[in-house]
Amino acid sequence: MSETYRTKARLLDGISNIEQYKPILEKDSFKRDEPHWRSLSKNTITLFQVLIDQDMTDLVNVLKHFPEYTEWVCEHFRYAYSYSENEADIGATSELLFLGEAYFSKQFVRNLVRKLPKTDEMSIEELSRLALHVRENHEEWHPIVTNYLCDNITRTLSRSNLHPLQRIAVTKPIQAIKRKETYEYDAQDRDAVLDIPYMN
Repeated sequence: MSETYRTKARLLDGISNIEQYKPILEKDSFKRDEPHWRSLSKNTITLFQVLIDQDMTDLVNVLKHFPEYTEWVCEHFRYAYSYSENEADIGATSELLFLGEAYFSKQFVRNLVRKLPKTDEMSIEELSRLALHVRENHEEWHPIVTNYLCDNITRTLSRSNLHPLQRIAVTKPIQAIKRKETYEYDAQDRDAVLDIPYMN
């Protein structure tokens, strides 16, 4: 996969090994009945904040080995408004959506897809490569990811000064992809209740 679609910053360069996280997670005493910020140790909270912000691939790897934290991570995305500077790996984002389906909220899904590559910052060549990438992988990705990328590629091109034939050429790889609606997250309303508990 092209580096264009990989996370721009990593917690530890070149390392995606669950062993580096075990010392923190195995010492954690997960208190399920406590409020969000109090259910994990401060070290574990910091770890997940960094992974959410910087390394979606390692985040998914951690959750596969420690699935008990999946609900906490999905809930944490509701408060993660500032975690959008680093683009997330597309495949890992898709995996997190599959893992987190039981814990979907509009805030979780919205804040997660915001971390996908930003098409409005791409050149025409980059948009063309992304469209091909979507065509090659959409059957494996969560429909929310495929829908989001197809919509944004099309929207970006509609705002460009390209000749209509050029727009058709760029979008040709994704034109045959059938849209699958699975979860409505993009309505303009916010979650009915969003109480943010602050860590003491």
